[in-house]
Amino acid sequence: MAKRKHPRNRKIQKELQETADYIIARLKKKGIVIQRYDSYSTNSIYLKLDYGVSNSIRISDHKGKKHLSYRYNILTCCPYPVSSKDHKGFIRFYVPIDERDILIKKILFDRAAKMDMYGWNNYCMYMRRNRRVGKTKKGFWEQAVLV
Repeated sequence: MAKRKHPRNRKIQKELQETADYIIARLKKKGIVIQRYDSYSTNSIYLKLDYGVSNSIRISDHKGKKHLSYRYNILTCCPYPVSSKDHKGFIRFYVPIDERDILIKKILFDRAAKMDMYGWNNYCMYMRRNRRVGKTKKGFWEQAVLV
């Protein structure tokens, strides 16, 4: 049986699209490689940063699935910025859609810290490795587009 498509609220869908476009423009100016996937079954938009080396962003109007954990989340249903640990002990960040600049600053800070920790050459090597390995995977890697 085919997956049933989630009913779309055009106003929310437009707000999510505009938010994704805004974030993409800001992060690309900083040299981040971005892969984008717009969910077929929900209003969610997923952005993978530097082939996953700098994690991923989920932009959505609803809670996520328990088995999927995104480090950065921009939600229409989030009243204020918050962070929490997931079931694996990883810290996740959640911000309301109108406070997206807070998350952009956090992403840039975290990316700079990884580059300092790994060094530029190793950071780039991890990007190349993730890209190569990702090409063999189904799901996000198969359907996402470079923007």
